[in-house]
Amino acid sequence: MNETNEPTRNEDNTSSGDQSSSLPATYSFPPLYTRQPNVMIRKQQINAWIDIILQFAQLHKYWIISQDGTPVSSNLSIFNNESIQRSVPQVFIDEIWSQMIQEKKALPVQEHHKNINQYFILWKDIQSWASIILQWFEDFNKLNQVVTIYELSQSDETMEYEFHQMPESLLKVCLKPLCKRNRATMLNDEHGTPIAIKVV
Repeated sequence: MNETNEPTRNEDNTSSGDQSSSLPATYSFPPLYTRQPNVMIRKQQINAWIDIILQFAQLHKYWIISQDGTPVSSNLSIFNNESIQRSVPQVFIDEIWSQMIQEKKALPVQEHHKNINQYFILWKDIQSWASIILQWFEDFNKLNQVVTIYELSQSDETMEYEFHQMPESLLKVCLKPLCKRNRATMLNDEHGTPIAIKVV
């Protein structure tokens, strides 16, 4: 198998109806899709949407969602509910993403230092992911061993851990807290790109 920067993703065939049934009841509440003029009510709306997106991503393990609300492995937008014939206007979608980024629950995906209008979804915060990854190193006696970023993402040994199949670029972000705590050292290739890590 060739190593790639991002893991291969299977196409998701979840129907709009199935999508609605797996989300909170508020997802089928029509007023949720209309941007409310009252600031306080709109704040509650945005918080509701953030909860829906996080639950949606965690449930289906969608690591990346496009700006229009479509996961990279699906053609259904979270912001379009066909079962009630409602969709979120773009100006409101932009506000939701802006708040998610501010709360560090989403990170813009960067490719060649350019934002490609996709977001990593953080249903756990970076510190929590770092702790889970550290736990894996301890559980599998991998301390003081060099493990590639690809192995962390794709190895059968990580299959039972929630970070399994996490995109490599996001994994690198989640490993940074371990480096800052002097618990880990990143190893780079000849181009300076991190390709492996050693946790102590």
